Amino acid sequence: MVRDHGAEATFIPFNHAGFVDPDDIAKAIRPNTKLVVVNHGSNVIGTVQPIKEIGAVCRERGVRFVVDTAQTAGIVPINMREMNIDVVAFTGHKALMGSMGIGGLCVRKHVGVKQVRSGGTGVRSIHPFHLDEYPWRLEYGTPNMVGVASLWAGQDWLDENGIANVHAREMQLAERLVNGFRQIGGVQLYCCDNLANHLPTILMNLRGIDPGDIGVMLDVDHNIATRTSLHCAPLVHAQLGTVARDGGVRFSIGAFNTEQEVDAAIAGIADIAQWAHRRATKSHSALAQA
Repeated sequence: MVRDHGAEATFIPFNHAGFVDPDDIAKAIRPNTKLVVVNHGSNVIGTVQPIKEIGAVCRERGVRFVVDTAQTAGIVPINMREMNIDVVAFTGHKALMGSMGIGGLCVRKHVGVKQVRSGGTGVRSIHPFHLDEYPWRLEYGTPNMVGVASLWAGQDWLDENGIANVHAREMQLAERLVNGFRQIGGVQLYCCDNLANHLPTILMNLRGIDPGDIGVMLDVDHNIATRTSLHCAPLVHAQLGTVARDGGVRFSIGAFNTEQEVDAAIAGIADIAQWAHRRATKSHSALAQA
């Protein structure tokens, strides 16, 4: 919309701990503001924003509130009414335990969503145009029934295990990972001094080593999978000051990870840090001799 249709967007920075201040959002709302959109949980630094407080600001100012829950749906409780959320966007393949290619919108009844394209309808074939009724208003063509089935199975698994229990265990592993990293020289951690209101997503760097190289070494030498670079979020990395070094290394802990795997990740970073130290020492020695 900003690029193609002339809409204006105001980006609110986060503080040193990775959280957006609701007061900053209140100050940024203008008379012509139509929408406040918030990423509930960061896919880069793992912080979970104060959605209820931001929702209260939006209610007071009469502005629609949209929340992207791609990282939080299925792991952090969300109550649209209590949090004054008008629209929730979610994906199914993360904490909701579904397959890739499935996602959706939860739209409150008072919110109208304009169709941007549509075709015919197989629901009531007598109608020459696509239906205005929900959910058909937002659905075109044959649904991804395999994805729907996977999402359903994922909900059954979450119901059996409990969202709070799954999240608590993941955060225990995240704390174990962070504590291990803190013992390694040269490690820089971002926005995880306190893991309250946090996802099990940890961003780090090692002094003097490109994040991409760290990811390759973890993969090849230690069988540890991470995501490196800018994580489709250059504005977040710009505020962190990590764009020039091509981002960072992200560790994402899931429901099926184990303590042994976390310890292997810590050991892998320690091994890479020792290698980097030996390389730096050797380079310094060579320069001194020259």
